[in-house]
Amino acid sequence: MSRTRFGLSLFVLCLLSLGALGMPDLVVADIRIEPELVQAGDIVRFEAVIENIGETAAPPSEPFFVRILIDGREIDIQSIHGGIAPGRTKSVTTEWIAMVGTHVVSVEADEQLSRVDESDEQNNVDARPFTVFLDQASAEALGTMRIAVSTFVDQSGSGFLNLGEGIADELTERLRGTGLRVVDRMELDDVLRVHELNPSIDQDLAFAASLLGADILIAGAVPILDVIETSLQLGFISIDGAEVHTTIAARVLEASTGAILSSTVETGQAEGATGFTFDLGGLLGALEAEDPALCGGGLRSAKTWYNVGEPATFAYRNPGADDWFSVEITTNLGTFVKWIGWQYVATNDCGVWYWDQLNSSGFQMAPGLYTAKLWDGTAYVDTVDFQVRPGISISAPPLSDITMGSPAFEDSVVGEAVRQGIDGLTASLLNAMAEIAPGLSEPMGFAAMEAEMPPIIEGQVASILPDGRIALNVGASVGVAAGDVFEVLEVSNVVVDPNTSAILSYDPIHVRGEVVVTEVRDLVSFAVPTTGFTPSVGDVARFLGH
Repeated sequence: MSRTRFGLSLFVLCLLSLGALGMPDLVVADIRIEPELVQAGDIVRFEAVIENIGETAAPPSEPFFVRILIDGREIDIQSIHGGIAPGRTKSVTTEWIAMVGTHVVSVEADEQLSRVDESDEQNNVDARPFTVFLDQASAEALGTMRIAVSTFVDQSGSGFLNLGEGIADELTERLRGTGLRVVDRMELDDVLRVHELNPSIDQDLAFAASLLGADILIAGAVPILDVIETSLQLGFISIDGAEVHTTIAARVLEASTGAILSSTVETGQAEGATGFTFDLGGLLGALEAEDPALCGGGLRSAKTWYNVGEPATFAYRNPGADDWFSVEITTNLGTFVKWIGWQYVATNDCGVWYWDQLNSSGFQMAPGLYTAKLWDGTAYVDTVDFQVRPGISISAPPLSDITMGSPAFEDSVVGEAVRQGIDGLTASLLNAMAEIAPGLSEPMGFAAMEAEMPPIIEGQVASILPDGRIALNVGASVGVAAGDVFEVLEVSNVVVDPNTSAILSYDPIHVRGEVVVTEVRDLVSFAVPTTGFTPSVGDVARFLGH
């Protein structure tokens, strides 16, 4: 009996195999791009060649669709009628206006609706990368420039992680893809940290960029990232869908002066599956950075224990001076696990870090006792212990699902909306910088803009009077007026002109605080602090505004 069943099974398998061999099989045989060298603004012609490599014809009665996408976004869908005989091809073409950057064109033959039964349903897609270069005039204008891109400020309150850093990194890659020289964001962050500069102040960002030899600084923010959920909630599980709107703003600054040369605002919108398995709103609410308990003081953990794979959240409210901090994860025995990264935390602000429970090599850590250590660049400021328990969490997805740059995020409708915003941003910034570049080569820079800029006044703390007033060695002769605000910096390596006493160069160490001028004389002015700090004679006073 068993032999009979085996024989029947083998016979059925043979029939199925013979049936599969006698079926059509559609593949993308070629993707042709014209012109070969694509420049921004060109009309690009894509030709998708579809071949039937099967043993029978794709039936004439079953027209199928060919879908063409750029960077994952559909630009055209066309139908092929009349079938395709074995070994023969048919083509479809479409056009697209080229945008600067590196792109991927992909073609899907009978992929979504699957109108044709094929011997192999897994070989219907192919893709080809290509690069759109700047036009010759823009390339010549921008070819000698060096550009720095700072972390974008996430003002959206959306709860998505790495949003500002991710946008800066993606923009950097796109600019590099056009042949431009772009400073790595991490290099800029390192200079900001080493010199204890404030990344929220344009002048400090520009100064850090100039130390790296940059001509142009691109800074920006994400004011809006709205996710309007359209999913059916069933506890934590949901049928995921959403409409996403995002707004990304950027400004172009001259690194040598900090002057804003251009600004732009771009938007992105997408609708469809979020790509997330769990309740997005509940998760982002749980990761709210300004949780009063989490930011109540000292280094704190959101929970005393976490399930395996559950995001671990730590926060520190800074009671001292503005400073840079990072968090390091170790086992309870002191074995290093992972360094999470630097954050600039102003006085009384709260910095938040997230750990995905992976070590530096990307492997999931085992259940056990762990310690988070807060490092200020010199010493460990605080620590907090926590536990990872056995058992998979059902209350939150991995951090990769909500972290920009991860495959899960990039494949989601949120990632699509953000990509659209970056697409527009890249094109606008390239156009703006191409117009700006010729002016940067002039010895005096942008004369018209400089005329509108506040005067660049720098002096030093000459004396601290018994009544607490601070005497600065600059006065009315260089334009100082009552009500002017100066930033006081601790500095090193100060170089002063022996004849004029003008400051020629210095290395900033730390921003101590701000002072406002109350009385002005010809060569000296008197100021009082606006924040609680103690200056020292020789500190540099840098004009901020009136």
